[in-house]
Amino acid sequence: MSQLPSNRRSETRKRATRGFSQGANSAFTLIELLVVIAIIAILAAILFPVFAQAREKARQTSCLSNEKQIMLGAMQYTQDYDEMEVYAYGTGKTGTVVWYQLLDPYVKNKQIYHCPDDTYSRGNNEFESQGNTVIGHPAIPVSYGITLPYYNANGWWHGLYSTGGDQSSEPRITSPSNTIFLSERWNGYKMYDVSWAAENWCNGGEFLAGQNGQIAAAVGHTGGSNYGFADGHAKFLRYEQTVKQQGNEKPYNDPVYGTMSQARCYATAAEAKAGASPSAQYFGMWTTVQE
Repeated sequence: MSQLPSNRRSETRKRATRGFSQGANSAFTLIELLVVIAIIAILAAILFPVFAQAREKARQTSCLSNEKQIMLGAMQYTQDYDEMEVYAYGTGKTGTVVWYQLLDPYVKNKQIYHCPDDTYSRGNNEFESQGNTVIGHPAIPVSYGITLPYYNANGWWHGLYSTGGDQSSEPRITSPSNTIFLSERWNGYKMYDVSWAAENWCNGGEFLAGQNGQIAAAVGHTGGSNYGFADGHAKFLRYEQTVKQQGNEKPYNDPVYGTMSQARCYATAAEAKAGASPSAQYFGMWTTVQE
């Protein structure tokens, strides 16, 4: 077997040495690794809030879908009962009933009464209408309240807590597309079998400021909330949009409102959270009479 000349063997060794040296130098240096880690950290800091916003948007959309289904049930109820709106709280054939119990035959799904962003703990047991614990019966949260104020010059609350034959009729609502029918009300005690706290209003401290320092429903979805309207549609709004003048609506202290003026709205959610007095000039979308 022939051997390479000494000069060629030397050149071959040099090439092998250079190859080994170049392979060793191709690894990342500490500085390069730190740069890559820093880039990944920056991308994560940018993307994680985007992912969180996407998840929140999904929860908000799910809540909005709940309200649309509830409003569809409410409109079906109205058609079945000669254009009489479902009442928030009243006395039925089986005793005390509330709006979501009345609508249950139409929606057939108790889960739609719970907003995914309503994280208030209700405990492990349900309560029945008298407030007694039903052991072993899991709590069914309710995140929504009837907000339709049945306008009556002799008492604005008339009809809200009424018997079945005394609630408001559909023709009395002058602007259904701008009249809030349903809104979110999150708390730690509202459940399907609890018949009280079924309503909501624009000066509700719990709705606007939250309960026990927790997040308030009025700002629960990235600073706003979902609302269902008397014509059946539902949409997301900032609270402040709901108390703006609607059409030729009169200010809150006009004599036409009677005792309703005592229920003046907060102008902003921040105003309620600060514990200030309500200062809104109009009832806005919260009243059934806007002309």
